[in-house]
Amino acid sequence: MGFLNASCQVLLHARKRLGVDFSRTVTLGRQELFMKPTDLREMARTQGIGTAEQLQRLDLSEGYSERLFELLGSERVESMDASDYEKATIIHDLNLPVPSSLHGRFTCVVDGGTIEHVFHFPNAIKSCMDMLAVGGHYIGLTPANNQMGHGFYQFSPELYYRVFSAENGFEVRTMLVRAASDWYEVADPKTMRERTELVNAVPVTLVVIARKNNVVDVLRTPQQSDYVSAWKAQDANLSANDPDR
Repeated sequence: MGFLNASCQVLLHARKRLGVDFSRTVTLGRQELFMKPTDLREMARTQGIGTAEQLQRLDLSEGYSERLFELLGSERVESMDASDYEKATIIHDLNLPVPSSLHGRFTCVVDGGTIEHVFHFPNAIKSCMDMLAVGGHYIGLTPANNQMGHGFYQFSPELYYRVFSAENGFEVRTMLVRAASDWYEVADPKTMRERTELVNAVPVTLVVIARKNNVVDVLRTPQQSDYVSAWKAQDANLSANDPDR
């Protein structure tokens, strides 16, 4: 697991354009850094991010991403994994809810390609939501299409729009897909009143950046938006034709 060029672009964009607070960051899995320090340094300079000292320290990353997050403003970077084989700072299996001691602890939770490997997605995503402080952000980069066999799952924008909803105390600030080297913004199917579908022949990565606006203790189970609309239309039609309903 680790950050390539596109992943670093997302993180720098989140800091520069969306003002994401990385001061207390946890990554799902200890993420490696696959960019050359010279290339990342130039990317950060272009965005106007980082001091000269922080940019120079990228050379000391030892293959992992902690120096990148320091560049983004992290005062402390933690990592969570079910195993200590990569020396994660928090050993926890995301198939299980995180302990309450981790609730509200972080300003940013970053999934750089872990959650698709966790069988119990509802527990995993709820734990990510619980770990965030109010005002904090979840940043996810995950397979969306043509990566069968990479993990247990590939995910749709509909899922994340419904999970990171106002009912669950969140709002989606950015939803993107990347196919080959092209980026596309993805609208909410609920707003568009139709499914957002993509059929292609190259691997597609989904990017979601969502902000926590308030604490909701129980995750509201999502329903797919077009079905909800169909059910409401049916109920309205029945009510119009049956005054006793």
